[in-house]
Amino acid sequence: MTTNLKTSTSLTETTEQGQQWLSGVIRIWALIVLTLHLSAASLPEDSAWSLWPYTFVPTWLGWVLALLVGALVIAPVNDFVSHGLHRLWLALPAKHAKHRWFAAIALLSGVLFWLARLRHLRWGDSYLLSIALSYPDLDLRVIYNWQAPLTVFLHQRLWQYVADPLLGWPVENVYATVSIVCGMIFVYLLLVFTSHLGRDVLETAILAGLLLTTGSVQLFFGYVENYVIISLLLLGTLFLAWLALQGRPQPVWPVLGLAVTNAFHPSTVFIWPGMLLLSFLCWRRGRVSMTGAVLQTVLPPLLIGGGVFALMESGSHGVSALTGVDRPGGGDGVWFVPIFSIDPEWANYQPYLMFSTAHLLDWLNIHFLISPFGIPIIVMTLTAVAWYRLPLFDSIEERDFGAFLGLTAAMYIVFTWLWNADYGGRKDWDLFAPSAFVYTLLAGYLLVRALPDRRLLKESGLLVIAVGLLHTAAWIFTNTHPLPRD
Repeated sequence: MTTNLKTSTSLTETTEQGQQWLSGVIRIWALIVLTLHLSAASLPEDSAWSLWPYTFVPTWLGWVLALLVGALVIAPVNDFVSHGLHRLWLALPAKHAKHRWFAAIALLSGVLFWLARLRHLRWGDSYLLSIALSYPDLDLRVIYNWQAPLTVFLHQRLWQYVADPLLGWPVENVYATVSIVCGMIFVYLLLVFTSHLGRDVLETAILAGLLLTTGSVQLFFGYVENYVIISLLLLGTLFLAWLALQGRPQPVWPVLGLAVTNAFHPSTVFIWPGMLLLSFLCWRRGRVSMTGAVLQTVLPPLLIGGGVFALMESGSHGVSALTGVDRPGGGDGVWFVPIFSIDPEWANYQPYLMFSTAHLLDWLNIHFLISPFGIPIIVMTLTAVAWYRLPLFDSIEERDFGAFLGLTAAMYIVFTWLWNADYGGRKDWDLFAPSAFVYTLLAGYLLVRALPDRRLLKESGLLVIAVGLLHTAAWIFTNTHPLPRD
């Protein structure tokens, strides 16, 4: 008995040390992130372009904001702010009607999305889309496009049959409106999802706060590109997956969600291994038969894929276009970043090899821009779990969702490393932006489970969300300027 008591005491001490270590390294990384932002003006833009937005903030204001946010590493300051937020929470009426509050927050977010909306067409294919979908020559007008089948079709038809004849809007206004509407739905859905995923108000606030302060939320500020709708659909798919692992709906629903997401943009095809794992786990837990699991996993993508092919064929833009003008891999048709050599003809669009410093810098910049805490928190939390043997999940359902979300996030991160973005990292940041919603949710899910100490979780979560908010606010503020296309 004495031996068991000593062992228990030792495990408790190790767990406390692990939590302290994890909280400490998160604070260190938060201070590093702030320091990098303050150094933005003195760093070369080409190799540190994810920090470039902070140069749009007046120097004095940038320092004041960074110092105020950085002060949250001081325990009394953190406690003061936390207590203020807690008093605000206690003062809110009708807490039982949480869905009404979620709806109100979503509507208010729409006002913010509109006021701070994008004011240029610099990134990705924004400028080309604004011209191609409304081109006067009907033979050259883009209606059907395999690079984003349902996204392009939906926006073009909204412009042609609604926005242009009734409002006189250009195509970019249609994209901006869809972006803001999707953003409001995203906020509402996220709040509902995290209210289930978090075991208390603190965990819910941290999970929601982490995602809402990613750089990827720029997609909802009137963004003109093809990655907005899939971001909303990805969140819905993850929510349905969580519910399926709780034994509520059948796995066919998250499978259908991902199949529809693929139809809006095929880049999301790369995360199918996570869905296959989901179906396997549902079968393993006895929630569906083997035959049912196979049928529910195979039929939805076949039906949705068949529908997309039928739509494209009806517009005389079928298989021949898929293997021709719209072939995957961009203009050069190369799917993945070259490993050994670069085609001289496309050197201006893909100037580096996969295992090169230039590619690594672009990749790091992309992920720092879209989520400066996502991947670092995953790495730090898993390190603490492995080294200090921190417990993570209290139930089989929690562990299953962690496995599903982990594989899905891993596949998306691998995609961002492998895929050949012809324009290079900066202009194609939006292609990879939806991945941040997936792996940042994983980061938050791991963090709130690895830090059962409410004080440490509160202090770490508040600091991370504050620094993330500062980072993302600078990025959004930058895009309210009419930046020239390059």
